[in-house]
Amino acid sequence: MLEEVISDQTVLGERISFFRTPLGKGKKRLLLIGGFHGDEPEGVFLLERFVTCFKEKLSDSPDCIGIVPCLNPDGLKQKTRENAHKVDLNRNYPTHNFADKSFNPHTGVALSGSPGSEIETRFMMRVIESFCPDRILSLHSDLKVVDYDGPAEDWAREIAALSGYRFVQNVGYETPGSFGTWAGVERKIPVVTLETESAPDLAKQEVLWQRLKPVFLSFLKG
Repeated sequence: MLEEVISDQTVLGERISFFRTPLGKGKKRLLLIGGFHGDEPEGVFLLERFVTCFKEKLSDSPDCIGIVPCLNPDGLKQKTRENAHKVDLNRNYPTHNFADKSFNPHTGVALSGSPGSEIETRFMMRVIESFCPDRILSLHSDLKVVDYDGPAEDWAREIAALSGYRFVQNVGYETPGSFGTWAGVERKIPVVTLETESAPDLAKQEVLWQRLKPVFLSFLKG
């Protein structure tokens, strides 16, 4: 059973939600995040499929599972990497290395706004403060790799083995103001970023789900 416990509204009036299974004594807390970038819908699809397929089993997990199905619904609606303010949400966190602009693998430049300026960023910070996750999986797409921030190397290697994607220490370019830096490096929460392959149609989405199903099943086994 999933319960919506935190929600907000975006600039374009879309709903952002955080759901979780019931808290339990001694349970660790796992947070799953999809849709940081609106042009990467694969994470949104995977989380929706995870909940649909295993809805009855979620509460039986040894972990309390928290889910943000889509952090950037405005970008998803507009099919843009950025949110409605044209800000890359994965460069907007108030980190020690924040920069006004940084590299964007798609367009060359990522605009960062000002530290923590975006509704979606502040929402995510509230979720972390309220839920206090023990580990976090953030879903992105296109690069087909698994990387990590904070004390998460062993878990990242496990995810890489289950997914068949290549394990890397980092994505190969600087990411100032990223969620991984804010939560993983600065707050010492294990953060793994799972960069899936692109799945632009239903057939490829099904192939993607079958490939990554073992990753999601591992969350139900602890």
